[in-house]
Amino acid sequence: MHCLEGSAPLEGAPGIPVEMHPFGGSARPGGFRRLLLPLTASSRLDLLDCACRRVAEAMESGQPDTVIAFNSMYLAAPPVLRHLAAPGSYFCYEYPRHIYEPHTIRRTGHPLLELMLTPLSRREKVMDRASTLSAGSILCLSSYMQARLKEIYGREASVVRPGVDGGFFRPASAGGGGGFGLSVGALWPYKGHELSLRAAAAAGLHHFVVVADREFPGYRRRLQDLARRLGVRLLVLQRLSDPELRQLYRDAAVVLCCQKDEPYGLVPLEAMACGAPVVAVAEGGFPENIEDGVTGILVPRDEGAASAAVSRLLADRGAARSMGVKAREWVISERSQEAGAAALAAALAGITVS
Repeated sequence: MHCLEGSAPLEGAPGIPVEMHPFGGSARPGGFRRLLLPLTASSRLDLLDCACRRVAEAMESGQPDTVIAFNSMYLAAPPVLRHLAAPGSYFCYEYPRHIYEPHTIRRTGHPLLELMLTPLSRREKVMDRASTLSAGSILCLSSYMQARLKEIYGREASVVRPGVDGGFFRPASAGGGGGFGLSVGALWPYKGHELSLRAAAAAGLHHFVVVADREFPGYRRRLQDLARRLGVRLLVLQRLSDPELRQLYRDAAVVLCCQKDEPYGLVPLEAMACGAPVVAVAEGGFPENIEDGVTGILVPRDEGAASAAVSRLLADRGAARSMGVKAREWVISERSQEAGAAALAAALAGITVS
């Protein structure tokens, strides 16, 4: 495993050697330096490209049968794909949505800053496209993503659906199903927390928890203002451990997933593995993991429809628990980590160079 400085630590993979490569652009600017981002971000791309060239050389020195590259947080398709002598495989979790879906995802909350970042976005688009087209094969998470990658890049991709750890994400031995709604995802508008909050409030659920990591400037206050107007007690939690997140899944009356065109959606799978009832918008990869009315409830992007689904689960807790049981059974059968690993191994075996 080759990583750049600043990468998340590799967990749960004992015995796999990890080589960390220097990357001068790993530090995220803060304070006054953040205001200079439109002027300095392009140089970070130069540093990223140079670092990826070194990574490609290090990878090939080990004479691998195949190389698989994953998404970069700085640029969706990592430039390492362009620097490999032999084409590698690109596991595309997500294309750069701020480029291809600018009306859904914005980098900043200020129109002037968005305008200043236009040249950067153009360069990112060129680099991302060049790297993606350099891949010998592409893997993705869902049929939805498969269609989008064909539309954006003109490339066919194989679908490899990852699973969740059903041994860890499991129901509590007793109890569960508390009196609050739960939404999990970054504090960004496209993650659908506002719709989730409105639907829960309309269904009479006046305690709500949002679990998040990164934050869009000012979005927490926006959610808090909305909750105040709706009469909902809102708790926003960040940097939770996995056990803490699992406990919230177990205790939630309902988990709402209203993300905009989510490419796959591990959140509903984790919740389902914990036996929690799930209400999700019928968009993106969610319909591929939820059978409507059986393992969860799928709704259009509509507050009334979402609140009706929540009300249905709150009114019949027996049915909600039964749905949670069926959901966990399906996850264990179809979306286990073992099944996901087997699918990935099969995909890689098909492209391995002898």
